[in-house]
Amino acid sequence: MSKFATAAIGSSAPLPDMSVDPLIAARTVFNNDRSHRFTLFRYWGNPEDYACGISMNPSGAAENVSDPTVAGMVRRARGHWGVGAYYQLNVMSIRGTYSSDLAKTVVVNLPENDEWIRQIAAKARLVVVSWGNSGHKSGRGPAVETILREVCDQGKVFCFGKNKNGSPVHPLYQRIDAPLISYFE
Repeated sequence: MSKFATAAIGSSAPLPDMSVDPLIAARTVFNNDRSHRFTLFRYWGNPEDYACGISMNPSGAAENVSDPTVAGMVRRARGHWGVGAYYQLNVMSIRGTYSSDLAKTVVVNLPENDEWIRQIAAKARLVVVSWGNSGHKSGRGPAVETILREVCDQGKVFCFGKNKNGSPVHPLYQRIDAPLISYFE
């Protein structure tokens, strides 16, 4: 998983090769044509003791490839958060590397995405939100906040900081050891 992948908006993720760990393959979930990703999974210890991050929209990361955001979040989860696994979730399910391309597609989120957010976040040891200004302005950030209030202890929802509009900052430009702050306070 050393290479980084990009994705054109709404493009299908390539199928994983046979070398992909079966647990990663089973817990990384796409829609049928692989143009929307609901979950991305990585583990190095107990797969049931996990953190999850919820960012803007999936880029090119898949079962056997990563992207800079996922790689950084996995490094944080493994080295600083004391968990054995990590799920990457997103407020929008459509695959695309560049958020500016979201306006080029009609369906940016499938309803199944919200169900996966509910299921994974409810069981996570900690949830780190990071969808930024665009996720907030789209209305998807506030919709996911509502979901998290329904399924999570609010004390386990964190971020790296907040933008002026109250949205959680994106992790890409945060230090790997950046402290987490409570999101709902």
